[in-house]
Amino acid sequence: MRPKHSFRIGLVFVLVAALGGCSGPCDKLDSITGPGLNANGVDLSTYVAVGTSLTSGFESGGLVDRHQVHSFPSLFARQIGKTVDVQGNLGSFTQPTINHDGIPALLEIKSYSPLIISDTLRTTGAPTNFAQPTAFHNMGIPGAILVDLVDSSFYHSAPPQIRSNFTYFNLIQRSRGLILTQALSLGPTIMSLEYGANEVLGPATNGVAPGASTSAIYGNLMTTALNAIRTLSPGTRVAVFNVPDVTSIPFFTTLSAFTQSLTNGQVIPLEGVAGPLQPGDLVLLSAADTIATWGCGIPAGGYNYLNPPLHDSTGPLPENLILRASEVVATQDQINNMNLVVDSVAARPNVAKVDLHGLLSTIATKGFSLGGVVYTSEFVKGGLFSLDGVHPNDLGYALMANTMISAVNARFGCFVPPVDPLSYASSNASMLSPVRDRYPRVEGLRQELRMLYGSQP
Repeated sequence: MRPKHSFRIGLVFVLVAALGGCSGPCDKLDSITGPGLNANGVDLSTYVAVGTSLTSGFESGGLVDRHQVHSFPSLFARQIGKTVDVQGNLGSFTQPTINHDGIPALLEIKSYSPLIISDTLRTTGAPTNFAQPTAFHNMGIPGAILVDLVDSSFYHSAPPQIRSNFTYFNLIQRSRGLILTQALSLGPTIMSLEYGANEVLGPATNGVAPGASTSAIYGNLMTTALNAIRTLSPGTRVAVFNVPDVTSIPFFTTLSAFTQSLTNGQVIPLEGVAGPLQPGDLVLLSAADTIATWGCGIPAGGYNYLNPPLHDSTGPLPENLILRASEVVATQDQINNMNLVVDSVAARPNVAKVDLHGLLSTIATKGFSLGGVVYTSEFVKGGLFSLDGVHPNDLGYALMANTMISAVNARFGCFVPPVDPLSYASSNASMLSPVRDRYPRVEGLRQELRMLYGSQP
């Protein structure tokens, strides 16, 4: 995810000229949502979302209609009076839906003991409303970064730059022009803008820290995007999500960097190519299958708990499956600097800050109590994250929707009712028998990561 080129960021007036001069599918369209909710005099009649996989409703390694309708934009749309249909194009809030088991096919739990998660024997889906003549109201594109909102140079470039393929751009952007142009073609009165997580997740899921200029580039792009929205659609209110601390999600916190001696029970570190792991080093969830199946990283005399390796160890754990403590700190520094950018732009009268960073921090440190159950960020049994360890499940997205609703109400004086989170909670999500496997098998996760973030081991 470290760009190998300089972003071509034009001045705002150049972008405005480009947006104003497009034709065909980019032409200004009348709102297709009909009369909307008037919340205390604030026009919420047309809502459009732009962002990443979090905006799209991505779960458990794929994009599929039955979860897309529970994305945070879909839930917000319902709360302001829109209809959202599983087929994507029959409601007043449209999104690019995928049928069957999604693209790629979603992960599922095959066994609890030992814990085996896989996408085998599932049916890859297909788009159900690809031919929709207008832009989608939900323009969240898995793998997108902020530059993609205001620069189309990297959607279908050959050879690919930034990303390894264009699957989700082909399905959602559909070669119809700039994402921001498509979003504004619907005449939004309110937008959500959720970018930034992928700028740090891309490197981190490949075991490295983001580049030192990441936050500075993000700041320039955020200014460009919001200036363009203000110029081209001055009445549009924008809810801008800040960037969560991705190092606190299950993808980075599930696997232990330590095991125990078979002889005396002493705690001993896993072995990486660059040496034994140290306190603060994080083992990526994408290493789970490598450890559980091959025993990679387990030192001589170490125990692999309840899931012994199927093969003899092939040596130390590759460094691209480890985020070292220094890389964790560098990642968090960039996140903090990106959030200073969001704090700054939130001073604009048309902008509300949605504190996703705060929500995730609360979940990671205290959990979230609902109906007498405390839901946490723990993998599988915590009840808030899906099986890829990166994306929320339906309940997690409901909490995101309520965080956005609170921010919009507070900033703009609206009275949008909150979502009932318990309507999206699994009946047994936090009540499963304890999963005791220190190193579960998670098959198919790397395919998802390659599609979202580029090269993977």
